[in-house]
Amino acid sequence: MSQIIEASVQADRIIKQLMEVKPGEEVIIVCDTATDMRMVYALAGAVQATGAEYVICMTPSRMPGQKSTNVSKIIEKAYEGADVSIGITRTSGASIYNQKIWDLLRDGKIRHNSMVMRDMINWIQGGALADYESLFAEGERLSALWRKSKTFEITSPLGTNLKGNISNVVYVECGKAHKPGMQMAFSDGEVSQAPDEGTVNGTLVVDGPICYIGSHPEPVRLEIKNGRVMSCEGDPVAARRLNQIFADVENATNIAEFGIGLNPDCLYNGDFEEEKKARGTVHVAIGANVSYGGTVYSPIHMDMVVYKPTVKMDGKLIVDNGVVVFEK
Repeated sequence: MSQIIEASVQADRIIKQLMEVKPGEEVIIVCDTATDMRMVYALAGAVQATGAEYVICMTPSRMPGQKSTNVSKIIEKAYEGADVSIGITRTSGASIYNQKIWDLLRDGKIRHNSMVMRDMINWIQGGALADYESLFAEGERLSALWRKSKTFEITSPLGTNLKGNISNVVYVECGKAHKPGMQMAFSDGEVSQAPDEGTVNGTLVVDGPICYIGSHPEPVRLEIKNGRVMSCEGDPVAARRLNQIFADVENATNIAEFGIGLNPDCLYNGDFEEEKKARGTVHVAIGANVSYGGTVYSPIHMDMVVYKPTVKMDGKLIVDNGVVVFEK
């Protein structure tokens, strides 16, 4: 019972404060068959309390490679009539990485909150409790610096040494989406972008959790050339699963995203959605980059978390061994 009460409080905060839903607006909530419906109904109740209208759409649960970046054409049409979109699919990112959402965001016709692959704990503990006003302001400052930069470099104590070029699309997902064209991903706290396609080279050593795989006792080492994963080794279970995905799933080897976590309240609990937002972590994603303005379609988008990274942009130190320093 206490979780339901806390979920209702958070839903009210999300709808009224962070998204500023207004009377008369239309809100679409997209879930799947594995979503905790208490979260959906809490959001719907908060929407109704503002005087706005809600529609709940349910899509099938999707596993890696099973249209896990797509929703149905019916839901795509429904997006066109919405002012606000909330994606809360539990088993995949179908309700955020869908191309239609990003076309509408780019055209300033919708604002969006991605709550995919999260459960109740993501709502009521850790990063969900952050001060999002100050976090959003910091994210805006980092994105301004990021957009002026041309190159990035990521290193880590375990051997990451990755370099690439920065594209002109940088996203702030720091808990605010109150104007058309804005997106957030509650619980939140990151700035991210898709590197220029084909420019990422080097070694990525992943010691944090991986989407669809979770935590792993040993690190995973990926060798990357011209924006594609060429080899994967390390933890026996994680490496085997990744190699199977690389072999079976279209464009799974593409380096699709690089993001920096800013949220000081996030937990280190083995949940990649929580840890990738944690202050001073880095996450690198494989698969689809169309939601970041790229041209590579894949039925997956998988984030992988790196601990204690050092990040430089055009040689300027942004993160130093897991400490965010770009404003010092």
